[in-house]
Amino acid sequence: MQVWAVANQKGGVGKTTTAVSLAGHLVRRGQRVLLVDLDPHGSLTAYFGNDPDSLENSIYRLFQGTGAVPEVPARDILLPTGIDDLGLLPASTALATLDRQLGSQEGKGLVIRHALQGLDGAYDTAIIDCPPLLGILMVNALAACRLLILPVQTEHLALKGLERMMRTLQMIMRARRDSLDYLIVPTMFDRRTRA
Repeated sequence: MQVWAVANQKGGVGKTTTAVSLAGHLVRRGQRVLLVDLDPHGSLTAYFGNDPDSLENSIYRLFQGTGAVPEVPARDILLPTGIDDLGLLPASTALATLDRQLGSQEGKGLVIRHALQGLDGAYDTAIIDCPPLLGILMVNALAACRLLILPVQTEHLALKGLERMMRTLQMIMRARRDSLDYLIVPTMFDRRTRA
């Protein structure tokens, strides 16, 4: 299974919209796609009609227990999206507490990688919608993915977020000891103003 992460350390740049659009495109081309919502705001989860404030079965459960291998299989928290060949691992607002809860517990940066390995063969591509902050959830996404997609607004302040993200990417690539491809995707472009 290919694993892609849609990330930027700036909010409001179109991460969720990019993830949904990519998933829709791949499903129309005949692929089986898994969307993974790692953002505690749960916009991707809400997009498919679920309330991230009230979900008991969410990605949060994968981080419970000890070590990097989740005690709950990812299959147990999969939600239907109403679209054939498109699954969802939903977020809940409880994800916002993980950095404080887990601190620096060893192996917790690999939870999502192990969870997705348990779904290998069921999906062709997994697309991870990341939170805008560098923390345990972003580290998990970057450790699990082979392609990083960076949505960037075409305006000055957004470029500062891109600079931070590129520094984070360099740090992660040193830690991974393998390559990580990335694409920068301009979002919210206005032809009239060329911005």
